[in-house]
Amino acid sequence: MLQKYASFVVNNAAQVNSIENGLRTLTYILPGRFADAELASEAIYTLLSFVGVYHDGLLSKAAKSGLLVDKQGQPVKIDSTPFNRYHGRLSRGSDVYRIASLLLSGLQFSEKLVEMVVAKKFGDKLRWKVVSLIEIIKIVLRLNLLQLSGRRMVTGAVVPERLVDPAALGSVNRTAQAVDSDVLWRGERSGLSFKSVKEILQNTEGNADLGSFITSEARDAESVAPAEALIRPFNSLGLAGELLFILRPLIYVLGIRKLGRGDWRPWALSLLIELASRQMIRTDLHSGKDDVPEHTLEKEELSRRKWLFLYYLLRSPFFDRFTESRLTRLAEWCNNKPLLSLLGSLIQDYQPLWQQYYFYTAGS
Repeated sequence: MLQKYASFVVNNAAQVNSIENGLRTLTYILPGRFADAELASEAIYTLLSFVGVYHDGLLSKAAKSGLLVDKQGQPVKIDSTPFNRYHGRLSRGSDVYRIASLLLSGLQFSEKLVEMVVAKKFGDKLRWKVVSLIEIIKIVLRLNLLQLSGRRMVTGAVVPERLVDPAALGSVNRTAQAVDSDVLWRGERSGLSFKSVKEILQNTEGNADLGSFITSEARDAESVAPAEALIRPFNSLGLAGELLFILRPLIYVLGIRKLGRGDWRPWALSLLIELASRQMIRTDLHSGKDDVPEHTLEKEELSRRKWLFLYYLLRSPFFDRFTESRLTRLAEWCNNKPLLSLLGSLIQDYQPLWQQYYFYTAGS
């Protein structure tokens, strides 16, 4: 049954992707449309997150086997990203790392839905216990990833990135066979694949232009570096900063449970912890290492964490005192503009969710 489904997805990748995108768009406009619309929206979005990862894996395997072609009929070329190389290497080296990554991703996909169901069915008191339990489990999983990676930065996402764009695919190459070993050579340490001389000569009808080939195949230092080198191990200061970042969500939740969401102290303490963590990590990455710039994955993760500070604008009591009134005025202004009315409607529909549910603005 699963084999038939996998074959269907590969054979109809563009259509399946269009359905996914349509349903995902629907989840953004459902809240506020009918009773429990936000619950239906979150359930659809959670299901799509799991299904999307499964579909991406199917398409990646098919592309690596030469079964996918683009609209010009050429085999789809897979260029692994630094993110996929890094996490793929760690996952292949440790089953515990792979399982922890999957569990963490599953929690991130479903945490909003779980909180919403518990709040609606069992009340606020049990809801905060479940939220605390989820944050504790995520901490345990991230501490395992931190240890198994050799004290390296734990990235926000740990599932593989999409390597194949379904919208760019043509008809499935039904006659393709698995790539022969004399066509590609794979490095044992880096896991990178390189064309053989035979393949180069065949594709250029024996008249290979060495200069153009070298230019097209040129790789930067990170693309040929061992996967483990894409994120550097922390020293003591960076490790302390990373531990603070991992523990911050639970400290914030416990503060809310003790003092309430309207108290400034949990909000301020969480912000101070996150600022201190960021500064400690940045200092560690530059100290004692000849001031080497952050690697691509390090830079992307630090950038992601910087954007998380915007959530503080949506968390009580800051939201109640400063942000809510301004967003309400913005939504009312948008509602009077033909092209912006949808934005105004979305702001009005999502305001109650930001105020009521923790995981909508958790950033964890």
